[in-house]
Amino acid sequence: MGGVAFAPSALAAETESSAYAIEATGLVSIPKTPHVVGSGDESLVDVSLPKDAPVLNAGVLNAKAGDGTAEASVADLTLDLVRAPELTTKLTGGTPKLKVELIKVECEDGKASTTLAGVSFGKKELKVDQVPPNTTIPLDPLVKLVLNKQVKNDDGSTTVTAISVNVLKGQQTLDIASATCAKGGNGGPTEPTKPTEPTEPTEPTKPTEPTKPTEPTKPGGGDNGAGDRPDENGKAPVPTPQPGHLDVTG
Repeated sequence: MGGVAFAPSALAAETESSAYAIEATGLVSIPKTPHVVGSGDESLVDVSLPKDAPVLNAGVLNAKAGDGTAEASVADLTLDLVRAPELTTKLTGGTPKLKVELIKVECEDGKASTTLAGVSFGKKELKVDQVPPNTTIPLDPLVKLVLNKQVKNDDGSTTVTAISVNVLKGQQTLDIASATCAKGGNGGPTEPTKPTEPTEPTEPTKPTEPTKPTEPTKPGGGDNGAGDRPDENGKAPVPTPQPGHLDVTG
């Protein structure tokens, strides 16, 4: 009996592309802003986050995603963690401002890249041309940066984050310009392979008609041989005398 075969990609859940410009977790929380999943393009200008006590200011935030592609960018960024009341008492020695003129990440078919320009931490300017993936820069005893952070996810997709800020050994994190993508063309399941049609059986050959046996010759000859047959009681028939000629010799 024929069956239906499905390609492996038809059974796996489709991975949607996504992108966001800013996210902060920990003592200061900022949701992914702007955030695009699947397909779309969003931008914000003159942004200060969080609104009640801004630690981040940016001229432009962009996020864009599509089939197998995603990108995010930030322009004219200033990050001043000491301004957050939750961090002021912990960063008693003060922490210099992080400034970036341009940040951009691109992800296409699982391949990622990061572009950084004009990055400085306080009075120190960072050389960030052609930054290798997952480059760690300890800027301060309490602050660590990871540039061009790239992660291969369990579902086969790739996530790239231009700048990942880690403060107080993980008590505060901030991700700037992040994009996730997988290989494109996963818009739907693969058509199942059609089973091979079974071959129709050949008609069986009709048997040859058997030859009828020849009728046996009746004893006694003739068609008037009623006396040759037994009567209804099964007794043998009385023989019928036949005329004959007997020569007499003297």
